[in-house]
Amino acid sequence: MSGSNVFDIVVIGGGIVGMGIAYELSKRKVSVALIERKSQVTQGASKGNSGILHAGYDSPEGSLRAKLVTIGNRRYDDWSRELGLTVRRMGSLVVAFEDEGDAGMEHLNRLKERGERRGIPLEILGRKALLESEPNLNRKAVAALHAPTAGSICPMRYVNFMFKHFVANGGTPFLDTEVTGFVKNGGRITEIRTNRGDIIGEVVINAAGVFGDVVSSMAGIDRYRIYPRKGEYILLEPHPSYNVNKILFPLPTEKGKGILVIPTETGDILLGPTSYSMGKEFKEDTTTSLYGLNEVLEKARKLVPGLSTKLTVKTFAGNRAQSNTNDFAIEGYDEPSNFINAIGIRSPGLTAAPAIADMVVGLVEEKAGKLEMRSDFRYMPHVSHNQPEEALSEIRWADTITPNLDSPSIPLIDIAWNFGIRDNLYNFSCYTNRGLGVDLGTTFQNELIRQLARRGMKVEEILYRLRGSNQVISEAS
Repeated sequence: MSGSNVFDIVVIGGGIVGMGIAYELSKRKVSVALIERKSQVTQGASKGNSGILHAGYDSPEGSLRAKLVTIGNRRYDDWSRELGLTVRRMGSLVVAFEDEGDAGMEHLNRLKERGERRGIPLEILGRKALLESEPNLNRKAVAALHAPTAGSICPMRYVNFMFKHFVANGGTPFLDTEVTGFVKNGGRITEIRTNRGDIIGEVVINAAGVFGDVVSSMAGIDRYRIYPRKGEYILLEPHPSYNVNKILFPLPTEKGKGILVIPTETGDILLGPTSYSMGKEFKEDTTTSLYGLNEVLEKARKLVPGLSTKLTVKTFAGNRAQSNTNDFAIEGYDEPSNFINAIGIRSPGLTAAPAIADMVVGLVEEKAGKLEMRSDFRYMPHVSHNQPEEALSEIRWADTITPNLDSPSIPLIDIAWNFGIRDNLYNFSCYTNRGLGVDLGTTFQNELIRQLARRGMKVEEILYRLRGSNQVISEAS
């Protein structure tokens, strides 16, 4: 195929799912485009996310979620090696308390039995071992289910790094571009209508997050309804009175996994999320509320009583894509014959993302034939995918560390600058050891702005994240 807006495959949606699909496809000998309605990727649920890699024991038996979460958990080792990023596998604990009685222990045993049937290593810790491993845990804890394969990542780093690899290897991004409809002919989608012109793809993949049902309906697949489920979070700097070593869960309920205490991949402490089902008109409502944040703190303190908000870095919220089927919808269709859905990706969608990408590549091959792998795929910075692990470990350039929170290192800025992060302060955090945001305090931002100005940037053009979020505004404007 040829033409500036004509591609073999078009992926709609630039979150961890859509970007993961586009990244894996860009390793093949096909032309791939990515359509994202925001001015940069990772601006949906992927930035309002706990960053947890779930072990996989919790999803319902027989669900697609249950199948893909365990595969995805393992596949993150491949993504982290390829991208030079980090998976922090500190493990997780589902904690039972005295007031939950025998029912609490029975619940832990059921989860353990379910997980072991799936091949997940699990053990139940008694009170003594539990409190020795977690000194700040509520002393009324009686036991916990330990899952050593659980862990934490920074979702923004993964999405941003996959995006840069995608572009560096010939992928075409259409940012600030919203799909408004499809033209169909002969049982196929022949054109993708957008607010910035038409795009043609031999295969069209819908990974549009909370808007996945809207895009699906445009294609004529109208059986899915996706409602935003809001989760509010509090991010804290670490402190001896509430630091934890593992991800702490309460016993799950029918409503979800509950409010967690999470030691992040970068060493901070994350609390949340709440779980509020919202109307479809609130798909982009990521406001936080005093009620929601109070709920986060109150319920998190049942796990860790010493929690305090005095060292709060920020609060934020994200909307999960809760489908009317309560499961992932990853499938192709007889009509439109060139359309694939990857929607309804609620928790544990982040964990399952690599496995979802693999599954979608398989669906593409069912429609378009076997896709040949490229031998010239370029891993940044110009390293071979086949290099031994020891060589790769020496160039984990994504983990360049700032000497302290007030002074971004020159090597860090050089790496990020050369990788194309020029005017966007938010994305510089992907190159620090504080990916969730501590490094973007005011002092850090001010010094970073000075460094970027020395590189020739006009300070009035420097953004925090999206268009309009300028960090320096002149009196004239």
